[in-house]
Amino acid sequence: MDQYEEQEHEVYGGEIPDEEGEMDAEFDMTAGAEDYQGNDQGLQQDPSSSKDLEDMKKRLREIEEEAGALREMQAKVEKEMGAVQDSSSASASQAEKEEVDSRSIYVGNVDYACTPEEVQQHFQSCGTVNRVTILTDKFGQPKGFAYVEFVEIDAVQNALLLNESELHGRQLKTHGSGKDLTNGHKSYRDDLCYLAFAMPVMFTLFGNHPWLPTMNALAGTSRNFRLASRLLGLDSKLEKSLLIPFREIKVECTIPKDDGTLVSYVGFRIQHDNARGPMKGGIRYHPEVNSFFFISSVDPDEVNALAQLMTWKTAVADIPYGGAKGGIGCSPRDLSKSELERLTRVFTQKIHDLIGIHTDVPAPDMGTNAQTMAWILDEYSKFHGHSPAVVTGKPIDLGGSLGREAATGRGVVYATEALLAEYWKAVKGLTFIIQGFGNVGSWVARLIHERGGKVIAVSDVTGAVKNQNGIDIPQLLKHKEATGSLTGFSGGDSLDPSELLVHECDVLVPCALGGVLNRENAAHVKAKFIIEAANHPTDPEADEILSKKGVIILPDIYANAGGVTVSYFEKLPRTVLRERLDHPIPAGENNSNIQGFMWDEDKVNKELKRYMTQAFHNIKTMCQTHHCNLRMGAFTLGVNRVARATLLRGWEA
Repeated sequence: MDQYEEQEHEVYGGEIPDEEGEMDAEFDMTAGAEDYQGNDQGLQQDPSSSKDLEDMKKRLREIEEEAGALREMQAKVEKEMGAVQDSSSASASQAEKEEVDSRSIYVGNVDYACTPEEVQQHFQSCGTVNRVTILTDKFGQPKGFAYVEFVEIDAVQNALLLNESELHGRQLKTHGSGKDLTNGHKSYRDDLCYLAFAMPVMFTLFGNHPWLPTMNALAGTSRNFRLASRLLGLDSKLEKSLLIPFREIKVECTIPKDDGTLVSYVGFRIQHDNARGPMKGGIRYHPEVNSFFFISSVDPDEVNALAQLMTWKTAVADIPYGGAKGGIGCSPRDLSKSELERLTRVFTQKIHDLIGIHTDVPAPDMGTNAQTMAWILDEYSKFHGHSPAVVTGKPIDLGGSLGREAATGRGVVYATEALLAEYWKAVKGLTFIIQGFGNVGSWVARLIHERGGKVIAVSDVTGAVKNQNGIDIPQLLKHKEATGSLTGFSGGDSLDPSELLVHECDVLVPCALGGVLNRENAAHVKAKFIIEAANHPTDPEADEILSKKGVIILPDIYANAGGVTVSYFEKLPRTVLRERLDHPIPAGENNSNIQGFMWDEDKVNKELKRYMTQAFHNIKTMCQTHHCNLRMGAFTLGVNRVARATLLRGWEA
């Protein structure tokens, strides 16, 4: 048994046998027992030992019979599922096997507790997964290997880029199947399939199951980072370091409601990276905040991905910030203004010593606004003195920037113009569909309308409206301000919101929630261009489908960077202002926002356009250098800048 255990240890170490039959030999306990019987004279003469040996052989036969029964069960269930053919499929041609191999990979160092669903979730961003098999020995024990078969051959190269990515805390080893793995021993694939079928059906997963969750924004961000880091050839230790957050903060916030009852909320702040400057990111008030960040089933990388996204976004825009993200798990609609103020002030009291103008600068996000920032500013100033620069996106009367309200939407339009110019097109004359008519979507619609673009459909949580001749956006804005809804607008026809994304147009602009473009609707999208004004509106599977359709996607990491860019203008150092403004600046002033200085709105808009246009050209250069699409061009640009700053500051492996 010692020899058996040693062999098992070697297999668990991730070594894949090169010779056919070697894996079977590892578990041939009968041969080991016979050797033991023939070489030990004492055993032959001891009746009790002989009985033990016979019992061992009997148990071995029972185990083999159980394994055979399990194989039969596996084959029966898979046949009923339509996943495998009858016995005639075993005679499939070598060409067919090679075709399957060409779109498959082997994965080593797989944790024994991993399920096929988890492996599929890990690799499905690379392409649609057709089958996942957890490889097992003859006794049904996981061997630390998995076999992943994709629908498309192009997915294999993406999957190989995930070599050394982590699953269950272990670094996976990815290899191309067939000859790439076995140095010509093609028959080894048959051994693997044989071993895989020795387990119950729960260890093999076939097809693209609708009940499996698609990769969410958090996992998608981490996946894009890993792909970019491999294109850049980053050191694996540096890559891992860049994923680890600088600090994670989680606090309890209890407040009295207006009726006197006490209620508790959870607040958080994740500070990801400060290599390029103070960390920067929004504070959101939303019921799903806690489920996004703190449920135990979420991968640790996913927990920090929204903060990571800000790190890469500020780097793409080339502004001297790092990334952070935070918020409170609450529904602002269910709280009065006084309750929201009390909650904001308690949250600020809990984190005031961990934020600041040189440390971490919050901004508005989903469910928060300029008033929220004003409350944070006031509460923070009670501890640290007057500090208007501690937040951005605050009211203009408290030192906010002109143009900040429209900044994200305006940046989206500037980014759109930069992209269209590459195709010798302009906004004027093109048809647009805008999903989401809140702050960002309404500004995008207004500015597109002003430039002669034809907005033919818009939607929000209240409904959708369409007009093939173009919607009168100023009138629609007045209607919504008066009624609080898009429904009932006389200048267009109602539209099922679910049909909006697949309605024919030149440019589709998602401005609302993430994941709206997915595997269910991507194949039906008719737009030629997609501008991601929302965070992660396109999941990885949809991204793949749309790319194959030839749809040009302008990624969120660049397209919606206008807001954080104008936040930078709100806090721009005086030394930069001195170089760019025509009038003199009093001596002795160190920071524009500390002294209450601000640009006029025309200056803000002009500088925003310059930053967005330059960022697009930088992304284009990265696309040409690394032969990648716009999304990977943006990620390689951002990740490269952060990595360089990290190395220059003295990082060592």
